[in-house]
Amino acid sequence: MMANIDKIRGSAILKLFRMLQQDVIPLKMHLMNGEYERLTHIADIRKSKKKHYFLIEYHDNFRLAADGLDDPRLRFEFSGKDSINYNFETGIGQISQKMIWARLPEIVNRYQRRGHFRLEATHGTRLCFKINDQPYDLLVINISLGGTLGVLSTLTIKKERELREKSPDILENVELIFPPNSENEDSEDTTVNIKHCKIIRQRRNPETQEYEFAIEFKEMAEDQQKKLTTLFYQCQREYLKKRRQFKV
Repeated sequence: MMANIDKIRGSAILKLFRMLQQDVIPLKMHLMNGEYERLTHIADIRKSKKKHYFLIEYHDNFRLAADGLDDPRLRFEFSGKDSINYNFETGIGQISQKMIWARLPEIVNRYQRRGHFRLEATHGTRLCFKINDQPYDLLVINISLGGTLGVLSTLTIKKERELREKSPDILENVELIFPPNSENEDSEDTTVNIKHCKIIRQRRNPETQEYEFAIEFKEMAEDQQKKLTTLFYQCQREYLKKRRQFKV
């Protein structure tokens, strides 16, 4: 089913972008008609000649990708704190002092269906569950507020056959475990308790030979949903920080 699209316009645009800057929400930036994509964030919002611009960091690879394009256009995607996906397109006003001055768009599309913006999971994130009283420890590859993709790195052929034949559609009392914060030596693992999850897909990856599970989160308590949201945005910020360390 297609998502309903709500178009944000006018003064609500500036308000939205100030929120994006304040909360350091990661934006996925794509150079249209060019091969360049990276995760970034809004460094500042400025006004020049009665027009608003949002500033994002400039990298040399962007110049190489945009070279030869008459009017480079940018497409951005992000997931808000409301767990809904947004996107917009805009042009570039100028590039100055290692900053891209992107024009504030006239329209931002908001998708009313709950978003599934996926992010590479922090190393060590696990999803723990039982099938027929047998415990399984899934190594999480990527995660969203709606589900996750993970692998069972070691699995015998016999166990794989049992999983294919006897796995239920719904998993109960699942634990999503995030590793300690790398910047805080005193932090500990954080667990999100999920009442019900649905197995969307399970298969042996032909390239990695690892056994994959695609899991959808179906039901969790409100406090656990809030905890997951906080941890998800923490993962986004950690990922963005790592990306910013590689300026090429």
